[in-house]
Amino acid sequence: MKIISSLIFTVLFISCLMVEAQNVDNGFSDQTFYFTAWGDVNKGANNSKASEQEQRTRLKRLADAGITDLLPNASTERLKELIPLAKEYGIRVHAWLWMMNIGGLKEAQKHPEWYSVNALGQNCTDYDPYVSYYNFLSPFSEGAREFIKSRVKEKAEIPGIASVHFDYIRYVDVILGADLQKKYKHNGGPLVQDRILDEYDFGYHPNARKKYKEIFGIDPMELEDRKENPAWQQFRMNSITSLVNECVELCHEKGVATSAAVFPFPQLAREYVRQDWGHWNLDTFFPMAYKKDHQGNVGWVGFATQEGVRDLEEGQDLITGILTGHYGDNYNDFENAIIKAHDNGAKGISFFTAGSLDDRHIAIIKKYHKKYNGK
Repeated sequence: MKIISSLIFTVLFISCLMVEAQNVDNGFSDQTFYFTAWGDVNKGANNSKASEQEQRTRLKRLADAGITDLLPNASTERLKELIPLAKEYGIRVHAWLWMMNIGGLKEAQKHPEWYSVNALGQNCTDYDPYVSYYNFLSPFSEGAREFIKSRVKEKAEIPGIASVHFDYIRYVDVILGADLQKKYKHNGGPLVQDRILDEYDFGYHPNARKKYKEIFGIDPMELEDRKENPAWQQFRMNSITSLVNECVELCHEKGVATSAAVFPFPQLAREYVRQDWGHWNLDTFFPMAYKKDHQGNVGWVGFATQEGVRDLEEGQDLITGILTGHYGDNYNDFENAIIKAHDNGAKGISFFTAGSLDDRHIAIIKKYHKKYNGK
């Protein structure tokens, strides 16, 4: 009887630990609306590192405006240096981490079987879709998955980190935004993606084809409608989703929140990059509502926000991301983007990047921080 009681106590204790580990505060609950920014404050002149005093001056400027969170794409060493410095100004630091597009790393290059494969059988080690730094790994490669999770684990173990912030957690763009297409060539002419082109249709890793055939009885290459087949599309998206959720669990076990830079809203994300973020167990979503990439206006930012908020589960938050450079000197539109994000249900807004915010941007941010948060 004592043995049974001990077993029951042990099971209950472990269950409590699991629940405690999974209930992680994302840090966006103390005020009505948050202002955050991607980027760091350590860039000096001529690619040098800014002095500590310069960094403090920049942090104070951001904090005085109401910015509470920074998301730098930085090394573990740099994050450990920045976290206590930023904390002095009430700014939390997140670990912005590239996930799938890391084939340029030396460790990945030792494993060509880790890379994503397109419908022509081209591996991202041999073929660069769009740009040379597009070196995506495949979520169907167990080796790649473990490598990605090890990188997430390293960031989650940094003392004081606010969240591990996933980026490039998707496939290569099947379709680029309309304005982005104008920047690229295809077979010597302009790139026109009015249909799915095989060289940009990724997810055909040998493991993916094998697993799909085991379930559905057919190699996806043999599907008559493989480019548009809903099951084949969803099957590939599910592989990214399962990787995300495993990484979320890993972070939560360490008491660390998770966030991600995702495409503007769920339908667009599924269609353009096979990213089904509406089914992720993430804590905070940062949809990149970069209006100019999609021939949008400020109203489009509000629309994207509303669509994303609609798919949130209880306990999840959404911070609308905007690209400051898309607004140029149109400060009215910049201001209206903040309003649209707020009025359509976002928990905050994030600026790409912190270094792009000039004094007029800062004044506008300060104005709406006071309006929405009374500070």
